[in-house]
Amino acid sequence: MYKIAISDLDGTLLDKHHKISLITKTSIEQWMSDDRKFVIATGRSHRESECIQKSLNKPIYIISSNGGRIHCPSGKIIFQDNLPEDIANYICQHDYPEEIQKSLFTDHHWYTNFIHPDHAVMNIDDDFVPVLTNLKKSDTSQVIKMIFWAERNKLLPIYAQLKAKFGNRVNLTFSLKNCLEVMPGHVDKGAATAMVLKELGIHRNNAVAFGDGMNDLELLTLVGKPILMKNSQPALIAALPNFDTTHLCNNEHGVADMLDKLRCA
Repeated sequence: MYKIAISDLDGTLLDKHHKISLITKTSIEQWMSDDRKFVIATGRSHRESECIQKSLNKPIYIISSNGGRIHCPSGKIIFQDNLPEDIANYICQHDYPEEIQKSLFTDHHWYTNFIHPDHAVMNIDDDFVPVLTNLKKSDTSQVIKMIFWAERNKLLPIYAQLKAKFGNRVNLTFSLKNCLEVMPGHVDKGAATAMVLKELGIHRNNAVAFGDGMNDLELLTLVGKPILMKNSQPALIAALPNFDTTHLCNNEHGVADMLDKLRCA
């Protein structure tokens, strides 16, 4: 029997409006009523993740910023790590093409070089929104992660540049086709999930996980029952061709459907 389910948010647990549906909420409640655990593992900030947790009205572990922060059900931080200051400073000082949005995230703020219209429809927390700022003058001592937002073909050279310069000191991943995320080299959802499983005393073979993006790769390869969403990025499907896939996409409550089947199996 699977004792814990770990789920990504955007493109996985949330619908196209970036909300959690009543159907999905009910399935999670039923899953947890049988003494099973549920965990959110997302690239979003903890503040945004808390909004989803509150909508579930259940105390759960939250892995946020792709593993840069782990909060236990009481809200206490049990793990945190930041992007090395020299890496964050390099990205802030470097001039990239003007059409590429560059953002810096701390525990309480989201700073960016320009406001991108895409983010207005992706907002979860009305109090956590991008703040226009001169990143070259930013404090880079407490940066959890940074992101680049642009067309994929414009992000690939940045990926190659940062990987060549910093090697294993950075973890570079595409959470969305137009979103390149930059984290500390040893930070990812899989490593964070392993910490949560250890704290709960649950073997990874008794864990099921859901994801749709390349930032879910380490999570999915860690657990005993990895499940890709029907709407997963082609790159993720290509990387994990033999993994199970939901028959429904995120907007069709794909996670809820699989949780119900696993619970009743």
